[in-house]
Amino acid sequence: RKAEFAVKVGENSSDSHRCSASVKTWGSCSSLGQADIYSRTQAERVRKPRCCRGPQGLLPRYSAREAEGQEQLFKLTDNIQDEFFIAVENIEKYCVLISSKAVYFLKSGDYPDREAIFLEVKYDDLYHCLVSKDHGKVYVQLTKKAVNTSSGVAMPGPSQQKPMVNVKSEVLAVKLCQEINYAKSLYYEQQLMLRLSENQEQLELDS
Repeated sequence: RKAEFAVKVGENSSDSHRCSASVKTWGSCSSLGQADIYSRTQAERVRKPRCCRGPQGLLPRYSAREAEGQEQLFKLTDNIQDEFFIAVENIEKYCVLISSKAVYFLKSGDYPDREAIFLEVKYDDLYHCLVSKDHGKVYVQLTKKAVNTSSGVAMPGPSQQKPMVNVKSEVLAVKLCQEINYAKSLYYEQQLMLRLSENQEQLELDS
């Protein structure tokens, strides 16, 4: 009888192990199934990532137009964080994208990234931006620098260094010039700021 009891106990224990193993297997399967359902039913993004930094370095109010402009800038610059978005103006046949380092004039339509650029002027090369009129049409004129080798002073460049882009109204041209000149002034202010070296940044982090 003792032997029979031992055999029955052994059978019961093996059955319990089988049950626990099946429960664990079912639990892992159910968790995998839940993860798969979660991945398939994960909510899509409602809006594009907001601009976390305005021209003055503060957090601006959310704007769908500026969020699209920021996304477009990241596509042009391969997500370089040093160049941040400032403003965007959508015009009939093109778009003006103003960043902290340059101004981009982009053709409207589906173009792969940088192929949409028909004019790019970096602030290092820009002397000033102004409104120009010719035969009843209004233009935004971007005068590039020409360095005088004798004095080393930056001066307005020759006529071929003054690209002009046609704008539909004088009001819009004035607005674009103000935004571009403002971004240029911000750029030069940042160039004059003292920057921390890598060692100083590491010391601040350690402290």
